[in-house]
Amino acid sequence: MPEIPNIAFDPLVSDWLIILLGSMGFIAAILAGFGRLRSFLFRLLAMIALCAALLNPQTVEEDREPLKDEVLILKDESESQRLGNRAAYSDRIYNELIEKLGQDSGLEVTTATIGTDINGTQLTQNLIENLGNLPQNRLAGVIAITDGQVHDLPEDAASLLPDNVPFHSLIVDDPNGRDRRIRAIVAPRFGLVGEQSEFIVRVDDPGFEGERARIEIKLNGEIKARFPAIIGDQVSIPLNVEKRGINTIELTVEPVEGELTIKNNLFVSELSGIRDRMRVLLVTGEPHRGGRAWRNLLKSDPAVDLVHFTILTNPGTKFPNAREHELSLIRFPTRQLFEEKLDEFDLIIFDQFTRRQVPGRSGRATPILLPYYLQNIANYVENGGALLIATGPSFAGDNSLFRSALAAVLPARPTGEIAQYGFKPRLNDKGERHPVTAPFRGSDDQNWGRWFRIIESNVVSGDILMEGPGAEPLLVIERVGDGRVGMVMSDQAWLWARNFDNGGPYQEMFRRLAHWLLGEPDLDAEKIIARAEGETLTIERRTLTDTPQKVIVQLPDGSAETIDLDKISNGVYRAQIPADEQGAYRLSAGDVNTVAAIGALNPTEYSNLKPTVDILGQLSSDTGGLAQAIKPDQSLPDIRRVKATGQMSGDNWIGLVAHNDYVTRTSRRAPLAPGLLFFVLALLFTALAWRREGQ
Repeated sequence: MPEIPNIAFDPLVSDWLIILLGSMGFIAAILAGFGRLRSFLFRLLAMIALCAALLNPQTVEEDREPLKDEVLILKDESESQRLGNRAAYSDRIYNELIEKLGQDSGLEVTTATIGTDINGTQLTQNLIENLGNLPQNRLAGVIAITDGQVHDLPEDAASLLPDNVPFHSLIVDDPNGRDRRIRAIVAPRFGLVGEQSEFIVRVDDPGFEGERARIEIKLNGEIKARFPAIIGDQVSIPLNVEKRGINTIELTVEPVEGELTIKNNLFVSELSGIRDRMRVLLVTGEPHRGGRAWRNLLKSDPAVDLVHFTILTNPGTKFPNAREHELSLIRFPTRQLFEEKLDEFDLIIFDQFTRRQVPGRSGRATPILLPYYLQNIANYVENGGALLIATGPSFAGDNSLFRSALAAVLPARPTGEIAQYGFKPRLNDKGERHPVTAPFRGSDDQNWGRWFRIIESNVVSGDILMEGPGAEPLLVIERVGDGRVGMVMSDQAWLWARNFDNGGPYQEMFRRLAHWLLGEPDLDAEKIIARAEGETLTIERRTLTDTPQKVIVQLPDGSAETIDLDKISNGVYRAQIPADEQGAYRLSAGDVNTVAAIGALNPTEYSNLKPTVDILGQLSSDTGGLAQAIKPDQSLPDIRRVKATGQMSGDNWIGLVAHNDYVTRTSRRAPLAPGLLFFVLALLFTALAWRREGQ
């Protein structure tokens, strides 16, 4: 390398003495000038020569090694860049750029990748981390190779870069890539059970606005509707909230040929169903010692609106000729309750109710509840209602509710026998597994208080959770159509409420029973639970049976696989599968299904896949860089080295700052001139000044 000369000083005396002497000489010369002495110039030159002699100037010869400027290349390897031919386009641009930069020996290239997380493409964090590892005074520029869809750019992104460092955006254009997607404008997170929640969605398909597309709606895994939508227009979708707890809504727009991906053809939302108030109708067939137990249980829940009727008198016994309206202060509103407003109740409870007849206005006997009303209740259950029968001795007789239209929905058939002796209720195997009664498994070894009567029955369907001696059914539950039915085969449960013989879990057990009847999802015995732990999906199947269990898992890309589950304990089966792909995983086993999300249900990465210069364009503009879309057959912009204060980009060229920084390897010094020469010059100028003044 050629030596670059430089000047340095090695003073012979203290700096302050040279400054003092020079100042005095300069002042004397100025005063001489004001005094019109013709020697003032020679006086000034003499002082300069003397000061130069005292400063002892040296020539410095250095061996300098130029330092390379740094270029940071950010290569987008997010999920959206792996769609279609984008990866190949991106690799071509990257390889050509590396080749061009390699032709400049004054540049050193650092490469980093842009990745994806739950919040989409993350450029900012990668930029900050890599800039922190590079010398700021030699940074020539930053070049990003991306589709432009960046989701973490701050508002003042230019402040991330040092001053006078350009950010160039090379956008991988994809003119043939088509992407149809559905997105939510309004997606409620909560809704009242039984009422409608309105979703507003829009189907986008750039370049195909105005065309028709078909949307499919699933609620809790069940297809509810299919209807057309206009691409680019908003669509309002009202949905009935079916159950309490999580309701999974899936809105799917039909795919078209040539799409980049179908992942964003699906919008998944979880809506929490809540009950504003629960309306319960309690009908007590006759006064009895435990009559207030059900009432007190229901009234203890502030979310329950209770309507309670008790039939106080047994018609035909004490007043055989009295009509119905003459036997009660408030006439039993059978028509209003069981015909007009039946569907307004969430739960109906019959407590020791007996089919009875009273004299009508014509003198003929008529039932308190007409067969038509009982058929309405059966239909109410099959259409999603809840019914609880708390039996008594009358359930085993000729006037039993089982001898009516309700028999079609009741899981237990009375044998006509009543067992009366002391016994302690116990949970059976299913009772120890079912969420309604499982929490009481092993509580004091189930040493609960005694009951003294069982209405013997044969269970024709459903699940027996609690038994008496000889496996006699005590608590039976069943799903009937869309509704649920529960039966308590004794009239002695109230003894627990009175804490007789140490009592039992009356309050909590029957509260859980009521909530199961009302459709509380956490109390379902047959269910699938899926939990995401990192990139692993844990699947748990809970069931009342001991048969081997399998679950069908539909992956976000639409493919499906069947997973065999391992038995962990009675009724609990589990398996783990890798889940490295973000999106919705749909799991099903027969009629039981659920949806689990890895990352986001509707990944930000797939919200918009169209390449764009708009997002990074402002950052490039603010730093003087270039933002340009590169088509598959288009060459890269030229690369120029520019000054830090000059133009950073132009029409089809990008600029990289030339800092011209270097490091000094060796340094040598030598006198600029012999020191005696400066003193001789000082004497010469002094003599000239003296001679000038003497003329």
